[in-house]
Amino acid sequence: MNRNLHYFALFIFSIMIASSLYLSWTADRGFGELQIERLTIEREEGRVVDFMVYSPRSSTYGKPLPIIMTTHGIAGSKEGMYSFNIELARRNFTVVSVDLPGHGDSMLSFEVTNFLEMAQDCYAAVQEIQKRPEVNSTAYGVLTHSLGFQVAAQMQYFDNPPMGYAAVGAVADMGLGVIEDIPGNLLIAIGEYDEMISEDMALDTIREATGLESVIPETTYGSIENQTAYRLELAPTDHVFEAIDSTIVTETTKWLIHVVQGEIQLEKTLSPTQHVYIYKVIAMATGAFSLLASTIPLLMIAVSVLPKRMNVESIANEVESQPLKKVLGMSLLLGTIFVAIFGATSAITFHLEAGQLYFVNSMFASGLVLFFILFSLALVAVLWIFTGSKNTLETYRAAGLELDSPRLIFKRIGKALIPAAVCIIWLLGWTALGGIPHQMEPWTTFSMIRYPVGLRTLNIILLTMFSLPFFVSDSAWIRGILLTNRDWNGESFSKSLILSLAGRLTAVGILSVVLVFGSTALGFIAGSMVLMGLLLMLFFVVSILTTILIAQSSLEFQNPWPAIILSSFIWAWVAVSSIPLI
Repeated sequence: MNRNLHYFALFIFSIMIASSLYLSWTADRGFGELQIERLTIEREEGRVVDFMVYSPRSSTYGKPLPIIMTTHGIAGSKEGMYSFNIELARRNFTVVSVDLPGHGDSMLSFEVTNFLEMAQDCYAAVQEIQKRPEVNSTAYGVLTHSLGFQVAAQMQYFDNPPMGYAAVGAVADMGLGVIEDIPGNLLIAIGEYDEMISEDMALDTIREATGLESVIPETTYGSIENQTAYRLELAPTDHVFEAIDSTIVTETTKWLIHVVQGEIQLEKTLSPTQHVYIYKVIAMATGAFSLLASTIPLLMIAVSVLPKRMNVESIANEVESQPLKKVLGMSLLLGTIFVAIFGATSAITFHLEAGQLYFVNSMFASGLVLFFILFSLALVAVLWIFTGSKNTLETYRAAGLELDSPRLIFKRIGKALIPAAVCIIWLLGWTALGGIPHQMEPWTTFSMIRYPVGLRTLNIILLTMFSLPFFVSDSAWIRGILLTNRDWNGESFSKSLILSLAGRLTAVGILSVVLVFGSTALGFIAGSMVLMGLLLMLFFVVSILTTILIAQSSLEFQNPWPAIILSSFIWAWVAVSSIPLI
């Protein structure tokens, strides 16, 4: 092993992580234009509301600033609304960005259709900031993504309703309940490839609100002054990426300036097309990639520097090699089984969780536990059918699972925990530097991952334990089937490995898209299907990293256990960062 190369890679990744954190931190503040606060209030006993406030350091508005309240959809957070928070605050708004229950920093339980309670949380945060002398005590608007519109629509019935709405990726009926009274001064902004909402669905909302039979996008119907205006804007994006789409950010900003501040402010304020949030997009993506990728050289270094008595031992690999065509066929079959089991377990446990029957207190987490168990059994069955019982047992021995010696298994786990723990501390250390809630202003977030707090810490530990069998099975597949010594019928080893891995990953990727689009088209609950699809896509991305970790650990040390433990933690961490508490 070339340890110097790993040190160099780790050094480069560290520079990229630190640079991304700094860029994210400065972009969040509009490169000096904005100030940010992280606040909590107790709306009623035991019900804490977490929110952030973005405001300009100096205002050109000439009078108290109106508020824009922003809130997210399922699996989002107040930090995830940064594109709107930054750009609206740069244009003389005080922005109040709220975590819905079970999301972000909120430790409250998330009930998917409890819209009125969530709206009262948001309204309480707005009222708290309206007490400030530099803030307008009555004028405010709302901007939401996905499920957030179902919440914000309830605010039209409050004593002081919003002056206008910008609903990103949302319409009046989203499979989570129909909004009977569509609020006025409403902009609907959706992606042309939105998995949940079609252009016709958005236009139907405007037809219903206006009573008109013929409406088209990019045309305003009704009167802003009379609070009867409606408009649809389209952008070339999908549901997940609507919150960072440049067209949507521009059009929602223009709409809210016009509706809340007045049309004349469009000429006086900063142009809605001049964005700085894109630098945070770049920082978050680069930071997350660099942080996760840095575990590859770090794990190699951590194992190599340990003294011999504490280090992992080589594990024999005596699996009989299989023909390339058979391995490719098994890869495609496993990819198909992967998505089928994931979809089935997620759908079943989603309905169980709705009835308060769950094992891990996060939406879809109980389904993940069931998936890990069933897919591990399915992999054993596939190996047994295609390679025979003897070869299957040897495959799992190659992954370090000696079924006749539990003591040896625990010994291997104990030694592997040390280098894996080094990597876990490294990951948590960087995210702590990026922002432990209430200690960093603002939370300089990585995409996909958050610093675990409260119940999420326990959920990560539980999911890590339950994902171990899955990654042991994955290790058996990678080391026992793909990395065993063999004659690949003249094919190069690297090409064969890539083709075999691509078979499974391609099947997972294609079938994930089919699952999300197909189930939505058939009328299944939209919000949960998008979250399921998001988890599948995250699993797909994380699988690339974990495959590299397991393969490299197997090749370098002939022992995949450090990578198995680290992979289990990374996946549990990413999953719990993405799914709400229930």
